[in-house]
Amino acid sequence: MELRDYIKIIGKNFWVFIIIVVLSTVFAFGFTKNRPTTYTSSTTFTVNKGSILKQSQANYYMFDNYYNVQSAGLFSQIVQLWFESPALVTEIYQNAGITVPNVSQKELGKTFKAVRDEPAIINVSVSGSDKDQLQKLMDSAYTVLQAKTNELGSNDTSFYQLAKFNPVVTKDQPSLLLNSAIGLLSGLILGVLVAFAIEYFKEEK
Repeated sequence: MELRDYIKIIGKNFWVFIIIVVLSTVFAFGFTKNRPTTYTSSTTFTVNKGSILKQSQANYYMFDNYYNVQSAGLFSQIVQLWFESPALVTEIYQNAGITVPNVSQKELGKTFKAVRDEPAIINVSVSGSDKDQLQKLMDSAYTVLQAKTNELGSNDTSFYQLAKFNPVVTKDQPSLLLNSAIGLLSGLILGVLVAFAIEYFKEEK
């Protein structure tokens, strides 16, 4: 079949094609326009390990606390995994004074998104519809994680400390124009397929 044959098929089912295109575009526009407002709060945790002995107090080279940095990097992997623990996420909610969501443990473990970067940096984000709650969750996460860290190092005068940047909260705002364009493109493709399907079944009869 040549291009003009395809155009003829679409022309024969022009109104069906147009209706599908319009409906797809309007649906994408309406869905994006009426989507509930959500926010994302993000911050960065840095794991630090201090040294009891300073270089000036040692008669050997301490490699600029190289081993402390390596140790902090290893411990940051543990902190990252803590964010995936439903038990710890529950404790974060309780410490923040927020009702724990009634979801499965698997979903609860996905509340926070924690991405680790070398050597001991963890970028953490959490999304929701309440800006104040997100702020409380981030502050609570820091408090709970530092408390857990302190428990592990209760018998060690030189353990790990977590440093947290002030959380940044941004509004998740999908592009109305982009989503409408995607809806239009999807409608064009679907409209062509439906037009061809109608023509095919006509010929079968």
